[in-house]
Amino acid sequence: MISPLHSSGILSAQFSLQRSQQGLNATMTRLATGRRINSGKDDPAGLISSERLAAEIRALEAESKSIQRADANVNITEGHLANVSDMMAELKGLVVASSNTAGLSDAEIAANQVQIDSLVASIQRFGGEAVRSLDGFHMPDDGNAGVETRITDTTSGLASLVSGGSNALASGNFEAALAVIDQGITDVASARGELGAFQRNVLQPRFNSNQVSLENLMESRSRIADADYAEETSNLNKFEILTKSGMKVLKLAQQSARDVLSLLEG
Repeated sequence: MISPLHSSGILSAQFSLQRSQQGLNATMTRLATGRRINSGKDDPAGLISSERLAAEIRALEAESKSIQRADANVNITEGHLANVSDMMAELKGLVVASSNTAGLSDAEIAANQVQIDSLVASIQRFGGEAVRSLDGFHMPDDGNAGVETRITDTTSGLASLVSGGSNALASGNFEAALAVIDQGITDVASARGELGAFQRNVLQPRFNSNQVSLENLMESRSRIADADYAEETSNLNKFEILTKSGMKVLKLAQQSARDVLSLLEG
């Protein structure tokens, strides 16, 4: 004989309450984590897809950071060369002014030579910094080597302008000195142009493409793995009601079973 305390009504109420509590716990977990998939049992296939997308996202994020570092290093290099360009223009002005020997005294020309020596030293220092910063990125078609050559050609060529050099002011070779400076100005401008083209045509498009891909991948992963808060809030209300009503039904079923048992025993 089946005991009234183990009747089908009580078992059904217990099973229904258990399902409601499981649903309530799952919903609360999703709302707490913001994730629809919190373990493999939630959605095995969805978990696999979500993790694959997560790996792609991490790879793109790493590449984007690498691109940003390269862009920052290009900016550093370009900044050094911008200083070189400014000093080259000043250098040219001093040589042009000094070539007008009728308007300057020997003392003034000597003072200009001191400034030229100082400018050349600064240009060589900034040029060296620019060359060293080239290690922070890699241009296609061995572009780094081309930029480095332009910089080193410029700094080495200016050595002839310092005191005792073949194109120093005292030599009177003003045309040769200006030719060296003009060539240096052209080389530095070309190097800066190549760096700018690398940023504009390589780094920026690649970064933009990565951002679009990242946005699409994140959206796809979100659709698979993230919780729908509106839906889960609705589920929370539903399971709370079902749990409360299930507890009441189970209590009534148990009370009814006890009443029946009392009648049978009476």
